[in-house]
Amino acid sequence: MKEHIVSLPHHPKRVIIISLIVAIAIGVFSYIKINQKPASPYIKETTSEDSSISQNQNITLGFLSGGRIKTVSVKAGDIVKQGQVLATLDSGSTQGALAEAKAAYKTAQANYQKIINGATGTAIDVAKAAVNTAEVNLDGITKQQALLVANAYTNFLNSTLVAKSDVETYLPTPSITGTYTKNTEGTINIIANQAGSGGYFTVSGIVNGTGIMSTTISEPILDTGLYIEFPAGLSYVGTAWKINIPNDTAPNYLANYNAYQSAQETKNQAVSNAEASLDQANASLATLVTAARPEDVAAAQAQMDNAAGMVQIAQAAYENTIIVAPSDGTIVSVAIAPGQIAMPNASAIEFISTGISIKNNQ
Repeated sequence: MKEHIVSLPHHPKRVIIISLIVAIAIGVFSYIKINQKPASPYIKETTSEDSSISQNQNITLGFLSGGRIKTVSVKAGDIVKQGQVLATLDSGSTQGALAEAKAAYKTAQANYQKIINGATGTAIDVAKAAVNTAEVNLDGITKQQALLVANAYTNFLNSTLVAKSDVETYLPTPSITGTYTKNTEGTINIIANQAGSGGYFTVSGIVNGTGIMSTTISEPILDTGLYIEFPAGLSYVGTAWKINIPNDTAPNYLANYNAYQSAQETKNQAVSNAEASLDQANASLATLVTAARPEDVAAAQAQMDNAAGMVQIAQAAYENTIIVAPSDGTIVSVAIAPGQIAMPNASAIEFISTGISIKNNQ
């Protein structure tokens, strides 16, 4: 009797698709785990309508996981700072799990980069270097052009600044010196006054306050960067002047305005060219990495996301073995000691806040 052997069909594409679906499912699960809010480290606290720990608020702290207590570093009456470690559990297993999770994440990263780089690693390295150069160039041009525009604007605002009066007066005009630095357009109003044996002037408009009148030295007009000096031998009580920023009647106003507009146009063009160069470099890099199969890239990305989620979970588990001060405060009582077995969420340390801190779980 002749024996018939029936071979099973082999579908490599089906295997790839199934593997990809499994990898993406793992990544989605990890994403959900990462974005879950961690449990609150506070067992019990006085209620508050806001999300912060307020001063003089009593809080009872405890471990979020169970285990043998390793250290208790505070006692009743101790003053502690926010973030200070108050007690710990024996965390050998959680520390080991965290180290393993971090190592797995690095391995997944390396695998993802290997797939992305493919067989043309040298060419991709060159393309990546070109992207880096374009990024540095864009950053440098943006900063340089912003400085040139700022300087042109400062020159424009300082177009031959003078003190003017709205009414006809026989009095000489005070002299204005210095460089205006407020970077704001508007008017500085100055009124001369008398106080005892000395004089002073009041300022309003862009800035508000008072300054010292002097006929011998230039006195500052508050923090504007400008200085004013009054002519000697005349009475200025009640006289008012204004300094227009910029001075649109200055002989150099139009030239400074055109220079400022030109600086803005040059900046926009230079930044646009640098951005185009960066886009081109990124496009060249993208063309090189398309050699990697999309399903391989997706699977590697899912593995990396899953590994990142495991790091987050392991980190949270390790942090659950530590009690830290949520804000500056004072220890009221300690109900635990090294060697004891701690239960999850059991009251351990009573604490009164003397500072203000945002809760970790908000």
